[in-house]
Amino acid sequence: MARVGSGFETIDIARNLVEHGQFANPFSRLVTGPTAISAPIYPAFLALLIWIFGYSVPFALAINGITLAVHSLHAALLPSVSQLFFRDRGPGIWAAVVTIVLPVFLFFPQYEIMCVATGLMIFCLAASRLALRDGIAPAFACGIGAGLLALLNPASVSVSVLWLAYILWRHRPPRAVRFACCAALAAAVTLTPWTWRNYRQFHSLFFVRDNLGLELRIANNDIAEASFALNEANGCHRLLHPGNPDAEGRALQALGEVEYYRRCGAIAFDWIRRHPARFWTLTAARFRTFWFPDADDTPWHAHSIAFVTIAAFMEFVLLARRRDPIVVFVGGALFAYPLLYYFVQVDPRYRAPILWIPLLAGGYLLSSLTRRADTPQTRDSHLISGAVCRK
Repeated sequence: MARVGSGFETIDIARNLVEHGQFANPFSRLVTGPTAISAPIYPAFLALLIWIFGYSVPFALAINGITLAVHSLHAALLPSVSQLFFRDRGPGIWAAVVTIVLPVFLFFPQYEIMCVATGLMIFCLAASRLALRDGIAPAFACGIGAGLLALLNPASVSVSVLWLAYILWRHRPPRAVRFACCAALAAAVTLTPWTWRNYRQFHSLFFVRDNLGLELRIANNDIAEASFALNEANGCHRLLHPGNPDAEGRALQALGEVEYYRRCGAIAFDWIRRHPARFWTLTAARFRTFWFPDADDTPWHAHSIAFVTIAAFMEFVLLARRRDPIVVFVGGALFAYPLLYYFVQVDPRYRAPILWIPLLAGGYLLSSLTRRADTPQTRDSHLISGAVCRK
C-alpha cells in the first residue's frame, strides 16, 4: 500500500479543507495560508474521503483501492479508444497487455495523474460522439468536460483542446464554428469559480495553478539536475523548495504565495539568461529523461518506458507512411503535452497522464507485426517447411 501521509501537497490541502474549511497550507511543516499550488478537484476529493473515513488507515485503504480501480479502468478503456483511433480494438488490447505485464505506471494515490489519464480517454470517447450531434447542449457538455479536466490538471488542456480541434477538422460537423464557440464558453464558465476565488484571494490572474515560477527555479540553477530524484539526492530540492522550514519557507510566509512564486520565476529567467548553454544542456537532458528515464532506482520501469517510447515512434512513422489522419492528433499531443515539462525537473508522475497515447501507438505497431506474421503467405511457408521436414 502506497504511503498517503503528510508531506504531499494534495494530502495536506485536503486535511486543511476538512479541519479548517480552507484550501490552504500545502506544506505540513509550515503555515503559509491560502494556496493555488494544486488544481482544486483532487484535493477536494481527498478531503471528502478524509471527512468520511477520518485521517486514518481506512482512508489510506480507500484511496489506494480507488486508485487501483482507476488503473484497471484505464486499461479496460484502451481497446475502446483504439477502436476510435484506428477502427480496430487490437492495438488497444495489446496496449492493455503491456500495462498489465510491464511496470509502465508507478502507483501514486497521492496525486491525480491516473484520474487525468483515464478522464482524457473518456473525454475523447464522449466528445467524438457529442461533436457529431447538432445543438448547443453537446458543445456545452464538451466544454464542461474540458474545464473539469483542467481543474483536475491544467496540462490536460493541451490534449482536450487538440482532440476537439481534430474531430472538428476530421469530421466537419454542421455548425462547427458554433460548436467550438459554445464549448469554449462552457469551459470558461466551468473555470470561472476557481479563477474568481484565486483573484479575490491573491489579487492576481493565472490559469488554475500559480507555482510555475517555483518549478522553473528549482529546475534551472547552478546545482540543478534533470530529474526530481537527482535534485532530491544533490540537495537542490531541499535548498530551494519552500516546503522545508528554512529561509525559503520563511520567505514564502513573508511575501505571500503569488509574490514569492513570481520572484522565483524572475530568478529562474535571470539565471537562464546568464547561463544559456547550461540551460539548453539541462533541457536536452530533461527531454531525454522524460522519454527514456534513468534506470538507477526503478530499472524495470525505466526499461518499460523506453520500450513504449521506441514502439510509439516506430508506429508514428508507420501511421505517417499510411497517411492515417489520426497521426495528426497523436503527433500533436505527444509534441504539445510534454513541452512545459522539458523546462522543469522530470518526475514519473508528469508522464502518466499522456502515456496512454504512446501505449496505443505501441499497441498499433505490435498489432501490425502480429498480423504480418499471420498472413496467408507466412502460413503457407510454415506448411511447406513442415512438409519438407516430414520428408
